[in-house]
Amino acid sequence: MKLNEITPLLIESYRAKRLEAGVTKSTINRELTIMKKMFNLAIDWKLANENPVLKVKLFSEKDTMKERILSEEEEIKLLAESPEYLKPILFVALNTGMRRGEILNLRWRQIDFNKKIIKVENTKSGKNRIIPINDCLFKELLKVMAQNGDDDYVFLNPDTGLPYTEIKKSFKNACKRAEIDDLRFHDLRHTFATRLIESKVDLITVRDLLGHFSVRVTQRYTHSSQIQKKKAVELLAKKVQKKAGISDEMSRICHIKEEEKVEKPATRSFLIN
Repeated sequence: MKLNEITPLLIESYRAKRLEAGVTKSTINRELTIMKKMFNLAIDWKLANENPVLKVKLFSEKDTMKERILSEEEEIKLLAESPEYLKPILFVALNTGMRRGEILNLRWRQIDFNKKIIKVENTKSGKNRIIPINDCLFKELLKVMAQNGDDDYVFLNPDTGLPYTEIKKSFKNACKRAEIDDLRFHDLRHTFATRLIESKVDLITVRDLLGHFSVRVTQRYTHSSQIQKKKAVELLAKKVQKKAGISDEMSRICHIKEEEKVEKPATRSFLIN
């Protein structure tokens, strides 16, 4: 199509079809943002007179920023109810914060068992990043390697001989069996980041592990859990109670001293020349 044939109505239709196809609102917004930039460049280059994307509203992304952190109790249940091939995938997600696509396309050549690191390639940001392997994950990866270490990909689908392309159904069923509601696979990345923050890891380090360009983006993934919030409020209550206790004690001491002044007869000294 020619640029002058693309109208706001056509873009609205495109947006609706993408949504029906199961594409997330945030992804569609990114696509429209790119389209808007393209038209702005076309206007600068005298190839178009106006930008039709400016008349199309972006989707609200509030629902994509909802807070959902997997608790330790839920983690145990989820792993227990997951099929054997899914367990190590979940384990990698919880211990590295890697995205689903990065995990499913992970190759053995990206893992250095001597240095205990994973080199994450083909990232969303376009920049490779290095993630250390902790002892628990190291042992889990050794188990997987014993099963399919001769293959190119770490997580190989035995039915196709290719890496898994989709685990949404199995993940959803595992959550259902574990009686875990409203949990997305991406929330495991949230959980990884939040647990690091709870362990006093600085935001710069968390940002680098997640592969973000700015700390501001990282902060979206570091929500405090409800338990942590409750503990924080309880600490405040204890501090107030402690102050109140000190105040009550001081009032009691002052009251006793006042009583002593009343009960104790006044004595005066006279000098006689």
